[in-house]
Amino acid sequence: MTNDEKRKCSVLIPYKIKGGEVLVYLQKRSDNAKRAPGKFGFFGGGIDGAETPEQALVREIKEELDYTPDNFLYLEEFEKVWNLERTVLNVFCQQVGENFESQIKVLEGDYGQWFRESEALSHEKVMDGDKRVLKDFFQKLKH
Repeated sequence: MTNDEKRKCSVLIPYKIKGGEVLVYLQKRSDNAKRAPGKFGFFGGGIDGAETPEQALVREIKEELDYTPDNFLYLEEFEKVWNLERTVLNVFCQQVGENFESQIKVLEGDYGQWFRESEALSHEKVMDGDKRVLKDFFQKLKH
């Protein structure tokens, strides 16, 4: 399968450091979501047409959180498989402030929730493919 045949997405990992611990903000997907219903995962979505991954990220986060990300960093590209659909994830992260939740409005999914590293990597409802990305994310922050 060529890269052109794969679904391409941009996702954001909002994170904050509290008490020396890194917390990530994940979306609780609605029970009737097309992909991964009822699971926790990243905010973001598909890249449309000629959009760059950065343009798609800004558009998707505005649509899902009514928030315009800035000072975000590119983490890397990951490939994951969901129900035999191959997806290329362009993963970005952004350190956010303590008042992040008052700056956003969750417009897609049920709600957002903060997770500590141990919770994010072990929680049964965090998508397995996203756990792989989060493991890498936490590793990179430590170095």
